[in-house]
Amino acid sequence: MKFKNITMFSLLLLFFISLIIVIEDSFAQRKSTSRGYKTYKSAKAIDGDTYKYKGKSYRIQGYNAPEIGQPGSRQATKNLQKRLSSFEYEYKPVAKDVYGRTIVKERKKK
Repeated sequence: MKFKNITMFSLLLLFFISLIIVIEDSFAQRKSTSRGYKTYKSAKAIDGDTYKYKGKSYRIQGYNAPEIGQPGSRQATKNLQKRLSSFEYEYKPVAKDVYGRTIVKERKKK
């Protein structure tokens, strides 16, 4: 009789652990945005078209902002930082460039 109770308890425990894992995975998937797009609120703008996130460099596809030291570079960097921090834009990796940066496609959230 004791063995049967232990087995039943073990099965119930396994069921609840599995249920928790499934629920947690479901919530984790909802946090990410659709079709591979993500937001990078804690990212740091390097210049007007490049940012760093968790030690990796990303460059926004289709942007050509002034390089550091060129006229307009400070404003372009500030504008990118605002976009990154706003949660209004999201980014999807699409390629790597010759400098090892990940090229990302930017879109405004719907």
